[in-house]
Amino acid sequence: MTQNIEIAVIVVLALGVVGTSIYFQQKIKKQQDEFSKKLEEENKLAEKKEQEMASSKAKEIILDAKNRAFEIIKNSEKKELEVKRLITENEKNITHKQEILNQKILSIEQKESSIEETKKKISKLREELASKLEEVSSMSKEEAKKLLLEQIDKELIDEKAKKIKDFEDDIKVRSDEISKEILMDTMEKTVSEYIGSATTSMVDLPNDDIKGKIIGKEGRNIRAFEKITGVDLILDDVPGTITISCFDPLRREVAIVAMKKLIEDKRIHPGKIEEMVKKAREDVSREIRKFGEKVAYDAGINDLRPELISLLGRMKYRYSYGQNVATHSLEMVQIAANLAQSMGANVYLAKKCALFHDIGKVLTAEQEGSHVEIGAEIARKYGLEDEVINAIFAHHDMAEPTCIESAITKIADKISASRPGARNNSAEMYSTRIQKLEDTVKSFPEVEEAYAIYAGREVRVIVKPEVVDDERMKILSYEIAKKVEKENTYPGTVQITLIRETRSVVKAK
Repeated sequence: MTQNIEIAVIVVLALGVVGTSIYFQQKIKKQQDEFSKKLEEENKLAEKKEQEMASSKAKEIILDAKNRAFEIIKNSEKKELEVKRLITENEKNITHKQEILNQKILSIEQKESSIEETKKKISKLREELASKLEEVSSMSKEEAKKLLLEQIDKELIDEKAKKIKDFEDDIKVRSDEISKEILMDTMEKTVSEYIGSATTSMVDLPNDDIKGKIIGKEGRNIRAFEKITGVDLILDDVPGTITISCFDPLRREVAIVAMKKLIEDKRIHPGKIEEMVKKAREDVSREIRKFGEKVAYDAGINDLRPELISLLGRMKYRYSYGQNVATHSLEMVQIAANLAQSMGANVYLAKKCALFHDIGKVLTAEQEGSHVEIGAEIARKYGLEDEVINAIFAHHDMAEPTCIESAITKIADKISASRPGARNNSAEMYSTRIQKLEDTVKSFPEVEEAYAIYAGREVRVIVKPEVVDDERMKILSYEIAKKVEKENTYPGTVQITLIRETRSVVKAK
């Protein structure tokens, strides 16, 4: 019985559980249906909103596109109006210019017509004038022509007479040349030793036989040597020596070295002379470099470029008023150093200013301008200090000293130049005169080289053979002589000798 009751209870409970489960299932389904319905409504609402938003966005895009299109159309219309305005203005300008051009053409045509009329009138007047002249002079055209030719012949005869008189005067001058040369030689030998040492040098000869080789057949060797080096050789002045004379010390040094080489080689002819002169120039260039290094070392200046060293070396062959520029500059370096030390200035800078104050003098024969301007240009080119450039200008009062070192340089220059025996004006005047004489001759484009010899009484001119022919040489010599007379001052006369030489060099292999 109890067992049956338990089974009944279990059945009832089971039925209750089943019923409850069915209830809950139905409730859940109902809720699911409600949720699905609500979700569907919300989706429809969302779709509706999206459609509304898309429609609104599309309207905005369409409106913006319309606005842009309107702006483009508006701008296009403006540009079109501007182009039309420019076209109108251009048309007006073209029309105006066309009117001006037409007026000018008309004016030119009128002038041409007037010119033609004037030509006709002139031609008519000429004919009338010729007719009247024939009536007045009672001569025909041929007779007048004959009279004119006779007058020209008379003028030519007068010109010939004048030429003959000039030739007679020239002969008279030449007839006194020997006596004048004797006087000039006497005057030169009595000049102070500064000129002698600055313009001549002696080379010892091993024997007198070598003189004949130096002179060469018909003097060709000595002429070749003088032509190539630009010096004057004197063989009969002092026994056992040969005198080399030239106002340019550098040119004279090259000649000395070349002559020594030729004497040592003993094979003297024009080809060998050219070879030895070339070697001599190379030797002198090395000597210049070596001497420049010595000058810089003696001055205590050690920060110089190689180009400046070479320029310092050339001071050895440059004289100013008979005073050697290198000696003068080194003397100034010592004076400037002492002054700078006493005054508390920059000793090294003062020495550099003193050393380079006259550097422009080594190039005065090669460049236009004063040695001050050339020196300042050198200093700028090779990076010397501004104080050095100012010292170069200030020592000749071309600028005010801007520093104490520049003022010291000016003082040192006065001290060095003013001491007794330091300078001789005659030597400088002589060198300047000879240099100016050569420069005057070199100013002609046909001239290749020019050398003043015999103390400036003769100038040997090497002309360019491809430019100057034999006929032109006669005219050119006359033109050079006239320019020398006009631009130079000198005692006596100066003989102008033109040399035209053509060479052809071929090597046989």
